[in-house]
Amino acid sequence: MRCVAYLAGLLAALLLSSAERATAQSSDYTTLTSPESAQNWHLTLGAGLRRQPDYAGSNDYFFKPRPIVSLGRGLKSTWWAAEDDAISIGFFSGKAWRAGLSGNLLWERKASANPALIGVPDVKFGVEAGGFVEFYPTSWLRARADLRRGFVAHDGLIAEVKLDAFTRIGQAWTIGAGPRMSIASADYVRTYFGATPGLAGNGGLLQRFNAGVHSLGAIAQVTYHWSERLQTTAYAEYKHLVGDAVKSPLVRNFGSRDSLTLGISASYSFDLGF
Repeated sequence: MRCVAYLAGLLAALLLSSAERATAQSSDYTTLTSPESAQNWHLTLGAGLRRQPDYAGSNDYFFKPRPIVSLGRGLKSTWWAAEDDAISIGFFSGKAWRAGLSGNLLWERKASANPALIGVPDVKFGVEAGGFVEFYPTSWLRARADLRRGFVAHDGLIAEVKLDAFTRIGQAWTIGAGPRMSIASADYVRTYFGATPGLAGNGGLLQRFNAGVHSLGAIAQVTYHWSERLQTTAYAEYKHLVGDAVKSPLVRNFGSRDSLTLGISASYSFDLGF
């Protein structure tokens, strides 16, 4: 649990340092968020590579790619972006908030690729689509909530709640950290943590799935700004599964409820000029 202590310590340090800075500056949101609702559109594109569990609840780790797509309005591409944010298109924005569409790509999961998945139905490649809303109570703190529905891969709902404290160090560095919570519907849990009835070795098979809190965790990241448009980021994300997912043989017998994802990414922002 050292990673949890580290993330908690970093978040506390960020909160303290940012609070001191907030007393010495006005809350006009000009440093990291857009102060006006009507500004140019900006598109951010990039890609990342992260070492993460093969699937939720697995204790086998693999490197997987991650696309970065974000579209929004503002003075420039300076809305805070966490590395675990979904694909975002911010259609609406104000002085200290924005809202829009949220999407996510879902990798397929097959028993032929991992023996731990024998007796568990395959999951197809799919997507999640929905919306998000962000609110900035101060110029150094972001609260975000996403709600998405699955398509092809699953038919459930997944909600994510995030809180990020962030600060800039000099002109080139930015660091941020914050807690995470996800809430899943019964259909989502059944798809990813249920087993095929009647197969041997499935003792403890869940007969009933309940919606509720699915995971708790935290993330910490550090970004280097090569220019106003180009940046690279390194991050660590801790996740702890809870609820019915933990009762599944997939996690209890063959996996782990705790995971630590490490990743790097690079992105570039374009001013669309309108």
